[in-house]
Amino acid sequence: MTLSITSQTLGDYNAQLAYKTATAYLRQSDLAHYLIDQLEHQHVKLSVEVSSDPALADKDTSADGVIVWNLHSSTWPNPQLSEVTALLNRSPAQQKAYLTSQWVLMHLLALACQQLSDQLNFRDADATWPWLDEKELSANDIEKAVALELRDVPLPVEDNWNRVLA
Repeated sequence: MTLSITSQTLGDYNAQLAYKTATAYLRQSDLAHYLIDQLEHQHVKLSVEVSSDPALADKDTSADGVIVWNLHSSTWPNPQLSEVTALLNRSPAQQKAYLTSQWVLMHLLALACQQLSDQLNFRDADATWPWLDEKELSANDIEKAVALELRDVPLPVEDNWNRVLA
């Protein structure tokens, strides 16, 4: 896959930095690491548009192979998932917006995996996640599993994040 990181509101360097900072934390989950690698190595074009426009925060404008991820997103994409709620609630108040934005990216990547499940090669997946072989891959299942894997991982440091938003 050609996974490209673009931005109309940030420079290329800062868009890449935001994506790499967010995925570095998410990749501490073995499942998220595996799925992000799968997305990066498929023969399907997927673009992540990183936005810092506060006016577009919390609006899903992803479509046609373009994931739009807004750094100012503050609404949890799946509040009904208790595992995700527990993960996000453990963060200090000053870090909640930062972690929520990272989780929005995880949600968008999980939806991409769900939509592309018939094209992604999950058959060689580690037996740790046998449900990856299911015909209908669920973004909710992905998010629950990643949240459980990240629950004991130290929260990310937000130094790079603050620099990108400044």
